[in-house]
Amino acid sequence: MYDPSSRNKQTCLELIKCNEDKDSLVKAVIGLHSEYTPTDEMFKTTKEILDETKLPFYTHLSETAQEVDDCLSRRGIRPMKFFDDLHFFDRGGAIFHGVYLDDNDIDIIKKRNIIVVSNPASNMKLASGVAEIKKLLSKGVTVALGTDGPASNNALDMFREMYLVTGLQKLVLKDPVSIPAFEVLKMATVNGAKAMNLTDADTLEVGKLADIIMIDLSRPSMQPINNIVNNLVYAGEKDVVKMTMINGKVLYYDREFFVGEDIKELYKRVQKMTEYLSVIK
Repeated sequence: MYDPSSRNKQTCLELIKCNEDKDSLVKAVIGLHSEYTPTDEMFKTTKEILDETKLPFYTHLSETAQEVDDCLSRRGIRPMKFFDDLHFFDRGGAIFHGVYLDDNDIDIIKKRNIIVVSNPASNMKLASGVAEIKKLLSKGVTVALGTDGPASNNALDMFREMYLVTGLQKLVLKDPVSIPAFEVLKMATVNGAKAMNLTDADTLEVGKLADIIMIDLSRPSMQPINNIVNNLVYAGEKDVVKMTMINGKVLYYDREFFVGEDIKELYKRVQKMTEYLSVIK
């Protein structure tokens, strides 16, 4: 996600042109961090770029109760209504978190074909709250899963996100069958591609990208094989991934990486940067 406020408008438009490179694994989309961080000028520039590019919009929204309360105090309306009044979501897009959404927010989300990307591990770690996933699904909202990034998550583990999104719903609603495992698997796969407008990577079909993982069914957590979807959602973990293929290229197989870099050297560089940041902090 590229925030146009950090550079000039022309630079942003040039970045978006890179999307025309079909072989690139990098795609640019338009987004602002939230309702409460940008300046008026940032909002203005972002809207201009959205109108010129006809692209969907992305932002963190209604993550905490305080965020919503502050927006009400500052603007007299909720964050979802604020962005809708500015027509930011006229071509759809996605909001990240959506923990504190009321019925009017959900109506806007449905009307604008917005996807809610839930980040249960991050929301739990930061004690932000639990999104009403079952309610969103019952209203016909498309829900995807995300991690929110390493600063508020650490693991970046989609298997963990699958388990938590269904486990937390069961706990809060006191309903052990609140969300079917298959629906959760869709959130982590098909719906994630839809959320990021990756229409060529949402399903395995002829003519679409060969983005595939291979699961090692011999791992203890995958045995016995009774219901493979339930196994993946409730017992899956990163270690069950045998192979990762991106656009037909194998980047990981049987604990070995093929990313064009020596992994041990990469770890050393990251550790060195970490220690440097610790010193200057």
